[in-house]
Amino acid sequence: MTPFVRRADGVHLGMSAGERAVLTSLTEQLRQVLDGDLGADPVAARLFPDAYPDDEAASAEFRRWTRSDLLTQKTANAAIVHEWLTGVRDGGFAPEDEQAWLRCLTDLRLTIAERLGITDAASEEASYRAEAGVGLRDVYDWVGYVQEHLVGTITGR
Repeated sequence: MTPFVRRADGVHLGMSAGERAVLTSLTEQLRQVLDGDLGADPVAARLFPDAYPDDEAASAEFRRWTRSDLLTQKTANAAIVHEWLTGVRDGGFAPEDEQAWLRCLTDLRLTIAERLGITDAASEEASYRAEAGVGLRDVYDWVGYVQEHLVGTITGR
């Protein structure tokens, strides 16, 4: 199945029950990370990167003014996606739903990339060799496919 379908009233989910279950689980895990101790989880550094990598004081100040709002938005995005996946919401996506999906899928890929140790093109290539069989690397690629398909569906490509 295709993850998303464009109809006259907007973008709709076209995922199978299995695909929904995988994304529901990933979204629930992301919500746990966001609700947990961000200082103890290395994923936080990927989701909330330093604005000024060479200036710790400026980065700390930036975090002080932005982290709460970013956390609220990331949590809301994950909640919106979860509602679509579990059938709480249905019909066509509103523009804000499309954005929540795109942002949440980005956060999921960042989270998985951190767990896989993907930080650049070389480590991404190495992760292909390290993963044997169907594993987290396959999920990472699939979430990328879902994100790419959503962009194409939204833009009409």
